Amino acid sequence: MAFPVIGVIAPEIAISHLQQAGSRLGIEALASSEKLSADELISFGEKCQLIVVEPSMISLGAIKVAEQNGIQIYPTSKVLEAIATIEFSAKSAEQFVIIAARSAHAQHAIWPISLQSKELLISPAPGVGEEQGVTIAVSVLNLLAELSLVGGVELIVDANDYQKLQAMNWLMPRSAFATEINCITNYFEQYLRAVLDLPLGNTNFLDNHVITGSIKTDPNSDDYRPYLHLMARNPKLKFDQRLKMVGLAGDNLEEILTEIIHAQQYYSGEIED
Repeated sequence: MAFPVIGVIAPEIAISHLQQAGSRLGIEALASSEKLSADELISFGEKCQLIVVEPSMISLGAIKVAEQNGIQIYPTSKVLEAIATIEFSAKSAEQFVIIAARSAHAQHAIWPISLQSKELLISPAPGVGEEQGVTIAVSVLNLLAELSLVGGVELIVDANDYQKLQAMNWLMPRSAFATEINCITNYFEQYLRAVLDLPLGNTNFLDNHVITGSIKTDPNSDDYRPYLHLMARNPKLKFDQRLKMVGLAGDNLEEILTEIIHAQQYYSGEIED
């Protein structure tokens, strides 16, 4: 059995993540960051076993036409049609972020729930007890099953009412950065496993906690100079300039939070050491 070739139609950032994950698995990923018509999508799909798309880049009509011509696409048109009937709530100050994956054989995987507030994402979400966490996880997995979703998805819900869905993200989930830092299997590898119907990977944490935060360029400096101080202060810090984020994993939540906030403030020029 030969290794499959997959197609990726997404922004460059998502392509980079998926190609990196695919390379580790020995899977070739043909990519396009252009919006394609139905005919272009069919032509592109003829070179691949399947295509994963960022839905905002391809019209539902084009996906339907391609599927009718035998092209396998995720998320499918049926999933996208079902999601179009869901009523989304307005963005709240604090949100729970849940990322999950589901394969064609209904194997599922879910990562610890995160709390998103201001410019920070903390995982596991502080204050979420085991019972509440299980309730939310079961609700999410039931939704994926009802949609017959194959692949991965990031769900953003109101932290005060998890039944209020605020957004769904596919190939551009910012919370995926935390899985790269602190999980046995990161989101993008899991996404590929799911659409290829490979056994899904373990989503357990390596350390007890992980926090990621957005970083802003110091108007009086650049994006490179802060590295000297921040990497020397804490060599465990992880950066992703593609996403403009910094992250850190560890076992002491208060210490991690202090380090991330310091990194954000120093990087933006708000403070100097």
